[in-house]
Amino acid sequence: MNDARALKRGDHSVGAALCIGYVVLLGRTASDLAMSRDESFYVHAAKRYAAWLSKLLTNPMAALEQQSIDFAWSYNWEHPALMKLGFAWSWLAHQQWGLYPLESLAFRFPAMLTAGLLLWLIYAWGASVMDRRGALFAALAFASMPRVFYHAHLACFDIPIAFFFMLTAYAYWRSLADRRWAPLAGVAFGLALATKHNSWMLPGILLVHFAWVRVIQARAGRRERASIAWLPWMLAVGPMILIGTWPWVWNDTWGRLGSYAAFHFRHVHYTYEYLGVSYFKPPFPVSVPFVMTLFTVPLTVLVLGALGLHRQRASFRLPSSTEFGDTTTRRTEVLWLGCMLAPLLAIALPSSPIFGGTKHWLTAYPFLALFSACGLLGIVEMAELQIWPGRRWPSVALLGLCLLPGAVQTAHSHPLGLSHYTPVAGGVPGAADLGMNRQFWGFTTGSVAPWLREALPDGGSVWLCDTTTGAWAMLQADGIIPRDIRAASSMLEADFVLVHHEPHFKEVDYQAWVALGTVQPAYVLRYDGVPIISIYENPKRDRSKRPEDG
Repeated sequence: MNDARALKRGDHSVGAALCIGYVVLLGRTASDLAMSRDESFYVHAAKRYAAWLSKLLTNPMAALEQQSIDFAWSYNWEHPALMKLGFAWSWLAHQQWGLYPLESLAFRFPAMLTAGLLLWLIYAWGASVMDRRGALFAALAFASMPRVFYHAHLACFDIPIAFFFMLTAYAYWRSLADRRWAPLAGVAFGLALATKHNSWMLPGILLVHFAWVRVIQARAGRRERASIAWLPWMLAVGPMILIGTWPWVWNDTWGRLGSYAAFHFRHVHYTYEYLGVSYFKPPFPVSVPFVMTLFTVPLTVLVLGALGLHRQRASFRLPSSTEFGDTTTRRTEVLWLGCMLAPLLAIALPSSPIFGGTKHWLTAYPFLALFSACGLLGIVEMAELQIWPGRRWPSVALLGLCLLPGAVQTAHSHPLGLSHYTPVAGGVPGAADLGMNRQFWGFTTGSVAPWLREALPDGGSVWLCDTTTGAWAMLQADGIIPRDIRAASSMLEADFVLVHHEPHFKEVDYQAWVALGTVQPAYVLRYDGVPIISIYENPKRDRSKRPEDG
């Protein structure tokens, strides 16, 4: 692997095409996904922030009063503000100019944009150090991971932090050879801090890598050493951006930042189903992030990633003084390895809360995709020398062939991405047999919307189970659920009762049986034969209006 190659205008054209193409794809498929629980909270927060921003523009003195700030910003204080500000501005623009076909898309677009920019960044960093075919493969391999594709649609922080996490690492890496990038590393780190707490591990990762590089340079007797200018810039600019973009902390900065940190160090624990056991509190199995990665990332990417790590194994040790060359100064592979392993290891700690699955270590996957590209290029280079010398088109075909499993699985997973498992787990039925988490966040209600519309042509009520009223309201705002189908406050008041099949909702099945006097669902949403949602009908309603079970 080369230490660095200057990027050309064509490289950025490819990156921009990847970015635009992915954002368009996400936008065109977003209507298939109802809002998740977390999204509904962030949308509510964004609307409150939007009202404050409007007030700031019209009456800044009143908006900057502590009472006004606290009223607008105290909701969802446990997460920094950057992306919610993006959601708010996007929604305000939609209110003014009608930019999006769906109201939900107004909130989701900023996060979708970071997904597209992340593909651009993966390609750009890859093209800087390896054959451009490998860089293209890495970007497309990441884009076609089923769980990545699902999360890339959402008005959440998991894909945005993956982008800013990688952007910080990239700017740091560039600063080792060019100090002009040090301020940009500080800015990128600030944006990461203002996005999500995953960013807290970045200084540690970069310091370990920097120490590695400096030891190598010292052993090689190099007079010019990598500059540590990036660190003071990160420490100075990063917190300034976090605080500057988060009005909630302006009037009690240290106290409220302390509350924010304490919240995540003592995060509430949600039920998590893993290999047939429901975990309600730590300690969790150390294997969780590794087994979930094995069960949810396409096997082609994992095998090629292992091969790529094997190819770069010489870079993961300190060489002797006779092994140095100018291409060893930044040890890109070591940085990628640290950025890939740290998120997985952080979740693997038995004390770490697990409350959402793969989304908490998505920051590792862009680097896994780059190692997969290294593995693929190793196969391509050998084949071009020994099997098809002088011909490049078979290599392009091989690249497409290696992307095919992920693309097929991702297409099959949509719109039930969190229920999808790869063939390593036995697919969706195999994962159900193994006792793996089947879904969370209640977003699958969107997939039964057509049935509910047909079942309640004159309106009615539905008990929502894990779907929030905010997510239901967004389905209505988007025109997916008619407004005359309302959310019921109890099972007995509802025409239909939804039960999302998750371990901690097993009791809800029983409650529905007792409340409605039946154990027979009116409809079951299945994915590869595995029940995802059961819908029970209240016997008091007119059964003649019920559609046929599909």
